[in-house]
Amino acid sequence: MSEIPLFVDTTDNAVRPGLPFVERDAITAVVYDPKALKYIGLRWKDGSNWETLVTGGIEVGQSAEEAARAEIHEETGYKNLILISELPRYDSKFFHHGKQVNRYAHFQCFLFALVDYERDGVSADEQKKHEILWLTQEEMKKFHLPEGHRFVFDSI
Repeated sequence: MSEIPLFVDTTDNAVRPGLPFVERDAITAVVYDPKALKYIGLRWKDGSNWETLVTGGIEVGQSAEEAARAEIHEETGYKNLILISELPRYDSKFFHHGKQVNRYAHFQCFLFALVDYERDGVSADEQKKHEILWLTQEEMKKFHLPEGHRFVFDSI
C-alpha cells in the first residue's frame, strides 16, 4: 500500500500559527462533461484566491461517494452523474478562510461524468461563495489549483 501524500499550503491559505487544527474527512471531485470535453473549476469569492475542484466534508453517516455527490449538487446544481473512478487519496493542511480554522483534511477523491445537463438551482449562499467555470484540460493546467487538487487532477 502506498503512502498517502500530505500537502501543506504555503500560499494565502497557509496554516495560521497558534491556531489548532480541526481534522475532517473530506472529498475532492473532478466533474467532467464528456460532450463538451470540459471540467468544472470553482473560483472562490471569499478572499482566499482559491481556485478548486468541487470539495467538501463528509458528514456523519455519509459514504465518501454520497458526500461527493451531495457537494457537486450543492455547489453546482448538477444532479445526474456517473462515477467513473476513484482517484488517489491525499491529506492536506491549510487555513480555511470560510471557517476561519486550520484544517487537517483527509481527502477521498472521485472522477464523475455528467449524464446530462439537468440541474437544480444553486442557493444564494453558494453563489456568493464561488463562480462555476467550465474549463478545457489545457485551461485546467493553468487554473491555480491547490497542490492536492492538482495532484488529483493530474492523476486522471
